[in-house]
Amino acid sequence: MTARNTVLVIDDELSLLKSVKDRLELENFSVITCTSAEQAVETLARLTPDLLVVDLRLPGMSGLDLCRQIRAEESPSRLVPIMFLTTDRSETNKVLGLELGGDDYITKPFSPAEFVARVKALIRRSLQARDADGPDETLASGKLEINYSRHEARISGRPLDLAPKEFEILYLLVKKNGRVMTRQFLMERIWGRPYANTSRVIDTHIKNLRKSLGRLQDCLVTVEGLGYKWEAKE
Repeated sequence: MTARNTVLVIDDELSLLKSVKDRLELENFSVITCTSAEQAVETLARLTPDLLVVDLRLPGMSGLDLCRQIRAEESPSRLVPIMFLTTDRSETNKVLGLELGGDDYITKPFSPAEFVARVKALIRRSLQARDADGPDETLASGKLEINYSRHEARISGRPLDLAPKEFEILYLLVKKNGRVMTRQFLMERIWGRPYANTSRVIDTHIKNLRKSLGRLQDCLVTVEGLGYKWEAKE
């Protein structure tokens, strides 16, 4: 992890913003704070942080809606990892956040040490994924081509509009062509750790992937009781 990674923290609770900012700066992070999603959108138009920390419940646009907007836009921020903060101990919004493209969540009140550890882990995993493959490595499977470093997937030259997690799932399945990937494995490999309702999160992303793949969706095979695999077809 390089020095002075930038973290954008969005929360309308000023005391929490200050405590989070102070703690992260002690760990040599550069921290920018916003008190609303709308302010965060303006900030993201000017810079691309290494991590977003977003409260689920914000005045005006919610944290979930902010995540949905970021993941839908064609901008560098689309690939930035997102950690949700939430006071909700139920699974509903947490799982929804992961389905929308979130990378982690932590429940308030939280341990400052755990929070910093999770921040470091998300940024480290993001940087490792970015540098995992050579700049020109391209996977090919019939009419499908995937370039990880450029985060591009194309069918017969036509670019696919994939959310970041959908892209990562597709890349992993194609790279391990023919090998069955369990839902638990995909969750731990792509999100970094297991979560409750793993099946729902993975199945939602697979469903979205199939819509994007069109006629190639038959290559994405469900293995009942296990998970999924990619079977290349000529």
